[in-house]
Amino acid sequence: MRIMSQITAPSPDDVTQAWVYLLGRYLVMRQERIDLAEDGVDYNVIKHNPAVVVGSSAGTAPTFVNPNLDVVYSEAWIAVDAATPAILEIPAVPADRYYTVQIVDEWAEITHNINERNFPDAPYGRYAICLEGTEPDIPDGCLRIDIPSSKAKMLARVQIGDDVDAAVDLQHRFTLSSLGSPTLTAPTDLPDFDNAHLPGAWMFTEPYVAAALAPVDACGRAGELQPLVSGIAAYIGSDSSRKAEVDETIASVAIPAFVHFVTHFGNVTNGWSSTAAYPKFGDDFWFRATANFGGIWWNSSNEAVYELLHVDAQDQPTTGDRSYRMTFAADALPGDVVDGFWSLTVYGKPDYMLVPNAAGRFTVGSEHPLAASADGSIELVFSPELPDGVRESNWLPTPAGKPFTADLRLYLPHESVRSGEWTPPALHPIS
Repeated sequence: MRIMSQITAPSPDDVTQAWVYLLGRYLVMRQERIDLAEDGVDYNVIKHNPAVVVGSSAGTAPTFVNPNLDVVYSEAWIAVDAATPAILEIPAVPADRYYTVQIVDEWAEITHNINERNFPDAPYGRYAICLEGTEPDIPDGCLRIDIPSSKAKMLARVQIGDDVDAAVDLQHRFTLSSLGSPTLTAPTDLPDFDNAHLPGAWMFTEPYVAAALAPVDACGRAGELQPLVSGIAAYIGSDSSRKAEVDETIASVAIPAFVHFVTHFGNVTNGWSSTAAYPKFGDDFWFRATANFGGIWWNSSNEAVYELLHVDAQDQPTTGDRSYRMTFAADALPGDVVDGFWSLTVYGKPDYMLVPNAAGRFTVGSEHPLAASADGSIELVFSPELPDGVRESNWLPTPAGKPFTADLRLYLPHESVRSGEWTPPALHPIS
């Protein structure tokens, strides 16, 4: 990769690297715009999402991709300035119930996970969220937490467990407020795009580039990538015909390269790719874009490892045109490799949203009793309809005739998971 002058024609690799780098940021900007467009949602106002559970008491799924059904979510966009911190209050949570308050920056890099593991001396209480490098007045009794730019996203997760009412009660005791009216910029009004229709060369035009690059980026490669982005923007801006040229490179080179990476990141084993190697994004802006694309607000592998399904045992994409069998051996059950809990959830592809189904079934896991075979193994079946002879408890509905994926979440994973020694088994097509 080279640093471009303002008039140098970008190579296909230049365009690809710059496009992937920007995509990760634009996905966060898109989500900010979606979130703030909801009635009653504003900066420094916490939104308590209802529990998304099976059956008649089902709530509304969060609007972000790849939602987790094992927890109740509370979320907010935090806004601060040099004189105005935000105040977060976390209640005391029973030791047997998993929780974390994740804060990410405007590129979705994790800045904090507030819980008893990372903050053993202050796992709950009041926290003053401040703009890094500033000295605002902080109320007594607040622990200072810094964020690198004027905005951040907060995701509080509380395990539902076997008592959804208790989880919801705890959830509603998380609060967020501001000590004033911070100066902030409104969400950028981006051109529409979705996961099936990714953005083109408009990404390199104003006012979008300036808005995208405004927040501090913790990625160690930002110093080389941002001039590359600016160079491509200048190249397009100097001649209107060049936008079509860059559009063609994005469509023919950048997007195919990114789609390939999405299905091959990390260690791919048995058709699953794993986030085990990623406690943070660090300098890997390709993985950052992938996480924001397929599971925005991804969390650290120290908190949870996500195993994402791509293909079956025959190396073919998984689809609702077929049925599949997946078997956890008795000595390799997912519940035995976590200190927290686990779940396996089906999503549509490429939108990564829940799959509507008449049975109201979306997930299995620690909180869902599963039937074991005589040898102690657990067999799961993925199929649009419940097959004959299969217990409903072990069935995950898939979208008839459409592609799907699945996400195996392993909360507080053992070292065997983080090292890649333990991996989920493959899905075998059923004849």
